[in-house]
Amino acid sequence: MTPGKRKAPGRGESRAALIAVAGDLFARKPYDEIHISEIAEEAGVANGLLSYHFKGKRGLYLAVVAQALDEVNALFQPQEDQEEQETTREDRLRGLVRRQIEYRREHAHTMLALFRAGGQDREVDELFERGRQAGAAFFLDLLGVRSAPTPTLRVAVRGLMGLLDEATFDWLAHDCDMADSDLAEIIYSAAVAVLTTVRTAHPEIRSAIDELTATA
Repeated sequence: MTPGKRKAPGRGESRAALIAVAGDLFARKPYDEIHISEIAEEAGVANGLLSYHFKGKRGLYLAVVAQALDEVNALFQPQEDQEEQETTREDRLRGLVRRQIEYRREHAHTMLALFRAGGQDREVDELFERGRQAGAAFFLDLLGVRSAPTPTLRVAVRGLMGLLDEATFDWLAHDCDMADSDLAEIIYSAAVAVLTTVRTAHPEIRSAIDELTATA
């Protein structure tokens, strides 16, 4: 077997192998510099399988983006294998921030590539929007909001998603030049500060915000 070339996967593994290889390539090289033959060779499959599963390089690229963002979105939920149960609002928010930072650090190249693609590709932006909606739903649930939020609360919650993305993007772009715990504390404190700005106008969520503020 040629050095660096993967062993040919079984039929049931070929789609996953293509996504894994393409994800690595798209994270390291510009989209236009990657060829179908390169992806297929790295994955150890025939070129035709790429077209069969994804209808071409564009379809594979979108599958890679969708999988990465689905994994990020799943982190808005408590993880079954976590050592401690998240029983308080503080636990939930700190757990969410910690999971997001850890995942993004472990997939730094992929996350940086995805962030840089944002705003330049309509279909990629639609996938990002799913993540923003998942994040907004997390924060509204954290605050105990069960109905449609008011405009001020909606804007505040959506802003928190930008805060999380921009803070982690800058950190990754600077080679993770501060401790995870320091970054997590900045994001937690900033998120609580944003929510505090709408506290007065929303009596129904004051106690939830007060609980978060007590430890910020």
